[in-house]
Amino acid sequence: MPGGKDHCCVPLCTNDKRYHPELSFHKFPEDPERRKIWIVRIRRDEGTLFQITPSTKVCSSHFLPEDFKWSPVRKVLNSTAIPSIFAWSKQAGRAPPKERPPVASLPSKRRKQDGDTEGIEYDAPVEDHSADDDTTPSEEQDDELVKRIRELEEKISEQNQEKASLKEENNKLKQQLSLETFGVERFGSDDTIMLFYTGFICSTFRLLFEFVKPAADNMQSAYYAASERTSLRGRPRNMLLIDELFMFLCRLKAGLYEQDLAIRFKCHISTVSRKIITWANLLYFVLGSIPIWPSRGQVDNSMPQVFKDKYPKTRVILDCTEIKIQTPSSLVLSSKTYSSYKSHSTFKGLIGIAPNGAITFISSLFTGCTSDTEITRLSGIIDLLEEGDSVMADKGFTIGSQLKEKKVSLNIPPFRFNSQFTLDQIAHTQEIASLRIHVERAIRRTKEHHLFDSVIPISTAGSINQLWTVACLLTLWRGPLIKVNEM
Repeated sequence: MPGGKDHCCVPLCTNDKRYHPELSFHKFPEDPERRKIWIVRIRRDEGTLFQITPSTKVCSSHFLPEDFKWSPVRKVLNSTAIPSIFAWSKQAGRAPPKERPPVASLPSKRRKQDGDTEGIEYDAPVEDHSADDDTTPSEEQDDELVKRIRELEEKISEQNQEKASLKEENNKLKQQLSLETFGVERFGSDDTIMLFYTGFICSTFRLLFEFVKPAADNMQSAYYAASERTSLRGRPRNMLLIDELFMFLCRLKAGLYEQDLAIRFKCHISTVSRKIITWANLLYFVLGSIPIWPSRGQVDNSMPQVFKDKYPKTRVILDCTEIKIQTPSSLVLSSKTYSSYKSHSTFKGLIGIAPNGAITFISSLFTGCTSDTEITRLSGIIDLLEEGDSVMADKGFTIGSQLKEKKVSLNIPPFRFNSQFTLDQIAHTQEIASLRIHVERAIRRTKEHHLFDSVIPISTAGSINQLWTVACLLTLWRGPLIKVNEM
C-alpha cells in the first residue's frame, strides 16, 4: 500500500513522524534509474499494493551518516544517497556472505603462447554470483515478508476501526458534555430560558453577538491580546466569546452573583470578575457609538398621534432614577451619596426618551444628593436641544430658566400654590402624567436587569456607570415600548 505522508514505506519499518520527530522522511528521487535502485533496495514492487506518489517516503534510519550533509539551516540528503540499512540485513542467524574472489575491473590481457605479438587474447571475465546471493532474498524470506506485511495491514485495519470507534465515542461524550455545560450551546435553542438569562430570545441574542463580534475579536485589555485565545499573562482563554457575552448578560439581566457564575461556568471567581469588567467596557464603547439622539424630523415621523394633537413640539421626556449602593465608610462620601428620597446611599442618573418611547439620552451617574435640576445642567442634554423644541418632565425639574436661554419650552405639571388645584390644573396634570408615564416605563424596563435589584457594592463603583449605560442601551434591542394601539 502507498506510504503515508509521515510514514516510512520500507517493509518491516513502522517509523512515523508523529512518534519519531527526530527522524527525517525523504521522497523517492526523480531520476528513473536512481528510483529503480531505491525500489530494489527496499524490496518493493510497484503494483496495486504499492505505488510511488509524492507522499511515499523513506525515513532517515535507512541511510548511512555520510549520506547526509548540512545546509545552512538543516540536514539534507545527498543527491547520490541510496538506502542501505534494513531490518532483514540485521536478522539473527543469517549465514555470512560467501567470500568473493577478487575480480579485476577490466579483463586481463595476455599474449598467445606461440609468441605472436600481433594477436592479443583476453581472459573472459569471471562471473560473480555471490552478490546476487547476498541481495536476493530466498523464497522463505519472501514468504516471511509477505506474511509480515499482511499482519501489519490487518493491524492497521484494526487500528482504523478502533480509531473510528473512539471518534464516535468522543462525539457522544462531547454531546453529553454540552448538555451538562452552562452556556449558549446548551440553551441556545430555548427562547424561554435565553429570555430569562439574557433578556433576549435566541435570534436576537445571536444578532447582538454578531454585531459586537468584530470588536470583541480585536478586544484589547489587560487580560487578553487582540485576535488571540491566550492572555497576555499566559493563561489560556477557557471560554468562547459567545459564552463570555452570555455570562455577562447572566450577571446583568439575571443578577447572578460572580461566585455562582464561577461555579456554573467552571472557572475561578477572579476570571468571572475580569470578564464582566472587560465586556462592560467593550459594550459601553460599541453600543455607545450608536447615535441614539434623533433629529427633529425623525422625532416628528415617529411621534404618536396623541403627542401630535397636544404637544407636537416635544423633543424629549426627562426623568431621573436612582440605584442603591453600599454606604461608603467615609463620612464625606456617605453624605454625598445619601438620598433623602430613598433614605439610602445612591447613584442618580438622567434618562430621556423620545415621544415614541425609545431611550434617546443617558447621562452619567451622579451622587444621590445631587438635585434633578443640577443633573440636567451637568449632563449636557440642554446643548442637544434646538430652538423651538419642547421638553416634558416632572414638576421637580425647575429648569425653565435654563431652557429659556435656548428658546426651548418646558411642559411640567403645575405646582400647588393655593389650597387645591383648579379643574384646569387637574386636567393638565393628568394629561402630562398620562404621556410622561412612558419614561417611567423605560426606566422600569432598564431596571428589569436584576443586577440593580440589590445594593451595589462599592467594589463595583469603578464599572457601575458602564453597567448602567449598557443596561439602558440593551433595552433598544428589545421590542418597542409603546405599542401601535397606544399611539
